[in-house]
Amino acid sequence: MNSSVTKGKILENWVVQRLRESGLDTRSARNPGSGNGKIKGDIWNDLNLSIECKNQKSFKKDWFKQVEKESMGYTKPVIVWHLSQTPLEASKVIIDWDYFEELLIKSKNPEIKN
Repeated sequence: MNSSVTKGKILENWVVQRLRESGLDTRSARNPGSGNGKIKGDIWNDLNLSIECKNQKSFKKDWFKQVEKESMGYTKPVIVWHLSQTPLEASKVIIDWDYFEELLIKSKNPEIKN
């Protein structure tokens, strides 16, 4: 296995662990062969997100085009970018402005569940 594949799997496993431990999605999992089958993205989840994990030295603007295409308009495109040789906790999440705004509005006006 080459080092870029190994680095990608390390980040994917970390993202899955964080989603599970936080309780956001206890069933999340790495998507084997991500992008090859019907399910796109690196992380299977129940959060309505298409998550693409990138563990690389520099950010590439074409990544967002990739994740938008993979989301097929059904899920929210998300990139988790980890800058090599920094702690995984320093990873960045890149999302569309509209989705960011939606999250902020929801945080200000949380739904009350019965």
